[in-house]
Amino acid sequence: MKEALTIVVSLITALGGWEAIKYLLNRKTNNRIAEANAFKVEREALIEDYKRVQGEVDKLKEQVAKLYTEIDSLKSDRLRLIQENGELKLALKEAEKRVCLRPDDKCLQRLNPNDHCRLRKILRGEYTKDHPDAIITEEDMMKPKNDTENEEDKQSDNPL
Repeated sequence: MKEALTIVVSLITALGGWEAIKYLLNRKTNNRIAEANAFKVEREALIEDYKRVQGEVDKLKEQVAKLYTEIDSLKSDRLRLIQENGELKLALKEAEKRVCLRPDDKCLQRLNPNDHCRLRKILRGEYTKDHPDAIITEEDMMKPKNDTENEEDKQSDNPL
């Protein structure tokens, strides 16, 4: 028996002595500590990933908010343009009702006397008095522009 005890003690000493005994006695505790450390590392990695993903989600939310504000502004612009288009169509319809197809001067008699439109001035000859260079007929379009330039040159040559 003494020999068996000596063999066991020599075997334990060969395997590491006191450290081997501590390992055998604390096997379950060491496993729990290792699992706790592994859980801690995994938890930290998950928290880090969560923070990263949360930052990306916040950025995406900001972009979505910007896009919604842009959509709202585009919708308001669209509605404003639709309203403006409707007003212009209504004004066009009203103007089409008041088109005068009479070629004579009777059409101008219906106009308000305080209304000084170009057409009235052109028909009465008053527009060409104030604007001698106005293009009213096809002959006016054929006139060379050099006449007015020559007059300006003559005025600039005059030292007084």
